[in-house]
Amino acid sequence: MKIPSLTTVDRQRRPSFLLGVFLITASVLVFQIVQMRILSVIVWYYLAFFAISVAMLGMTAGAVWVYLKYAKLTMQELSALLADTSLLTAVAMPASVMVLFCLVTTPRPTATSIFSWSLLMTAMTVPYFFAGITVSLALTRGPFPVSLVYGVDLLGAALGCAASVGVLSLLDGPSATLFAGLLASMAAHAFTSGTTQPEQAKLKQRSRWRRPLSVTFLLAILIPLNMAIPFGIKPLMVKDHFETYHGRFEKWNSYSRVVAHSPVASEPYLWGPSPLRNKNLLVQQAFLNIDGCAGTHMYHFDGTKESIDFLKYDIVNLAYHLPGVAKSAVIGVGGGRDLLAAHLFGVKDVTGIDVNPIFIDLHTKHPFYAPYSNLSAIPGLRLQVDDARTWFAATKESFDLIQMSMIDTWAATGAGAFSLSENGLYTLQGWRAFIGRLTDHGVFTVSRWYSPDNINESSRMVVLAMAVMTDLRTPNPRQCIFVACADNIATLVLSKSPFTPAKLKLLREATERLGFKVLIAPDSEPDSAVFQQIVSAKDLAGINAVANKTSLDLSISTDNRPFFFNQLRFRDIPYFIEMRHRNNLAGGVIEGNLRASIGLVLIFLLASVAVVGTILLPVRIAAKSTPRPILIIGTIHFALIGSGFMLAEISFLQFFGVFLGHPIYAMTVCLFSLILSSGIGSLASGSFPLNTTGRAVLWGLIVGGYLIATQWGLAHLFEANTAQPLPVRILISLAVVMPVGFLMGFAFPTGMCLMEKVDAGPTPWFWGINGATGVLASVVAVMVSMAFGINVTMLMAGLCYLALIPTGRALLARSAQRIV
Repeated sequence: MKIPSLTTVDRQRRPSFLLGVFLITASVLVFQIVQMRILSVIVWYYLAFFAISVAMLGMTAGAVWVYLKYAKLTMQELSALLADTSLLTAVAMPASVMVLFCLVTTPRPTATSIFSWSLLMTAMTVPYFFAGITVSLALTRGPFPVSLVYGVDLLGAALGCAASVGVLSLLDGPSATLFAGLLASMAAHAFTSGTTQPEQAKLKQRSRWRRPLSVTFLLAILIPLNMAIPFGIKPLMVKDHFETYHGRFEKWNSYSRVVAHSPVASEPYLWGPSPLRNKNLLVQQAFLNIDGCAGTHMYHFDGTKESIDFLKYDIVNLAYHLPGVAKSAVIGVGGGRDLLAAHLFGVKDVTGIDVNPIFIDLHTKHPFYAPYSNLSAIPGLRLQVDDARTWFAATKESFDLIQMSMIDTWAATGAGAFSLSENGLYTLQGWRAFIGRLTDHGVFTVSRWYSPDNINESSRMVVLAMAVMTDLRTPNPRQCIFVACADNIATLVLSKSPFTPAKLKLLREATERLGFKVLIAPDSEPDSAVFQQIVSAKDLAGINAVANKTSLDLSISTDNRPFFFNQLRFRDIPYFIEMRHRNNLAGGVIEGNLRASIGLVLIFLLASVAVVGTILLPVRIAAKSTPRPILIIGTIHFALIGSGFMLAEISFLQFFGVFLGHPIYAMTVCLFSLILSSGIGSLASGSFPLNTTGRAVLWGLIVGGYLIATQWGLAHLFEANTAQPLPVRILISLAVVMPVGFLMGFAFPTGMCLMEKVDAGPTPWFWGINGATGVLASVVAVMVSMAFGINVTMLMAGLCYLALIPTGRALLARSAQRIV
């Protein structure tokens, strides 16, 4: 069918128009993923879901604005408006990030904190608002076929997802936002080229030609300049602290931002120092800061063991006092301290595994830090860039000792709000993979925070140790566990086979000689009642029963609930808030978990206000004249669509964050696959409409059943394929997500088609309901996953789609009545 407005002039404009659509959607997805990476530096990583929420909020609000303000536009007006909103998007992206860099975001129950978080949400949303206007105008007001424009929209978004990881490997976070803005300004230039037909319009639009070109040129200059100079766009506030020094070296990638400070001569930093260490000793060491919070030290190694002898006095290296350690592996290279310790204790074959290539490059390629750390002088050392779980699952090697000292992958410590982020290194399945790569008499040693007055990470570490040995059917798991502490660090030495009396004697002698304290040993009862109950449990159910009786959540962390560092149950938040007000709450784990949980609740409340103010109130007029039964059915139907899609999306992000080894991969892969597949499904719904009861019921059963089956089957699929290389795991992820994404894409256009047949008046209201519930469901999904497990969140998504069967049937019945 010929579209009347598609003139010869319009056909000439079409390439520029479609290029503009492609570039603006690509810029949005690049910006969204870069924004998530920036949030992990200046705030906390669990806010990855927040980047999705604000993107949906802003895009929906922009579409509402188009509905209210732009009923009809000529092509000339449309192209000019698209150019303007694209240009505003380009400017808003780096401006938004600069605002984020200046905010203090400690979640506290004060008006100032609420205002600060409101500014955070507003600043994050503004670029998406302008982009939402641009995309909505292009789709709904343009003269070109919607299927064509929508297809280009999907292609741009999908490629933007795929390109974001490469962009972050080449540029730092702030410069990557400038690059996203550059793409948006190029979109503005493409749209502007469609405004030059009449000669009079050419004269009128000259300033419009200049503005996109000027902004594009400026951003193209600023990107390399910002990378080169030390005083460009940089974080001012990082996790509520002023950044006063950027160091000798700064590097961003999709995993982290690492800042390496200049070396200083000072007392060597040890995690758990022995009181017998030489307190007057000064060594050259450089501090490496990770994402503004976590850190590690790089010591200067001159090639002699004397220069690193102080490492003998750190409790994290206690396991090296055992005999027969000829081959060891270190999880988390960091500054190289554990690799140096292995060399100091005479290990001839050492492997270091780190998911972050920045650290490997620092030790092997950097002109200053490579010779400074001098790891190349260690004979028999190999460095591997990989996720530790994947590497150990894939290798055929066995080790006498595997060490994981204070490793948080992406800086998830119980003392900080990263505690809400999933972490696959501290789950039952993860530890099973590590134990499986030990020799028959090998040991796995882990160090975590400890407090004699509070149960915390060390208690959950012991729970996990008991759980993995019980799961492996060890006859007497407690015979394999030895734990000692120094100040606020506890080190677990977990043996694959029961400790012999000779080995126990060596560990006790080393502990006593160095001034450490034994907390748990096979040949004695622990002083702590909690430790005593944990090591006395007979099975997994018994371990969890003990863990559930404690004031904090010490239950066994699994891939389904991989929140090892979050130990605060939601139901206990009011109690601990009251304790804090009475000044009866110490810092550390509880304080960090409490801050994170309060922040999550605050985000939900602010998001609720935002969706009501920017989406629901503006479109409420569209629902005023609608009969109440239709309004109720339609509202429920579109609320289920928005909630179900977002619950499934967040569940996939969390599941695949563990499977792929890092949340950034999960976000990139999931967004790419869901955007592409659901968009294709939306397009296919026009050719294969769900216009009969049988089709609607079958569709609902397939989608709901698939999601429900997924929440059960993914754990088995992941366990069987953990050893696969990353590209294969990405393909498996795509194979899981894209079929259901394709089917989920049918829901919204089908619902809109039915509502237009019943009553076209309230469709903007239903559109707003879909967006509003999607925004709120992202927060709810995180809460549900933390409290009950990711599988419960996925189960809820499946139930939402099953619930669309009765509401869809009701809409079909009413649409049939209208037709008759």
